[in-house]
Amino acid sequence: MFIHVSVMAACARLSGITVRSVSYGVGPTVLTWGKVHVKLLPLAGSLVLKDTREEELYDDDPCLDAYNFQPLWKQVLLPLSGVGLLLALSLGIMGASGWDSFVAAFGQIVHGALAPLSTAQELLGNGEAFARTHGFALVFALFSLKLCALNLLPFAGLNGGQALLAIARGGKPYVTWEETAAKWLLLPGLAILLAWAAALAVYCWRALGL
Repeated sequence: MFIHVSVMAACARLSGITVRSVSYGVGPTVLTWGKVHVKLLPLAGSLVLKDTREEELYDDDPCLDAYNFQPLWKQVLLPLSGVGLLLALSLGIMGASGWDSFVAAFGQIVHGALAPLSTAQELLGNGEAFARTHGFALVFALFSLKLCALNLLPFAGLNGGQALLAIARGGKPYVTWEETAAKWLLLPGLAILLAWAAALAVYCWRALGL
């Protein structure tokens, strides 16, 4: 999460895009340093950029530093930058077998969400077994690859969905249908996350013998 969000923030700055805030984690803020906010639960992160779809700006603002006024390639590459670096780092650690794990992750995420009490339990068990028998670097790489696959799914709220919507806009700063499309694209991604959260809760419940 730290690598993912930090890389996107750095790329935004290097691209001349104004960064409004960088958040690590979710929940109540426990530490603030300038634009950086550290949240209570280290489960995710977020990056808020200057964007005319999210805020009202002065009429004389040329918006040259707004994300949605950037060329199409920047609007596509920026949300993929954090995933790209984390993917490259993880593949560098795991080698060729890492690519197989990454490709397999897309199907595992969907199949596990569709069967949280069976398929997801088996996958979580395999992950725990791997973590118990391998060192930190390999465990970090494997789980990073799985998270990269999750973030590349074409759903709103995930990096893949942001890139997809940018492509669909064709580089335009705003289109009237985007808000509706984003709401519909949010639903399957949310369903997958909730299904996996339930699967993890059941797995932990069983592991503790409750």
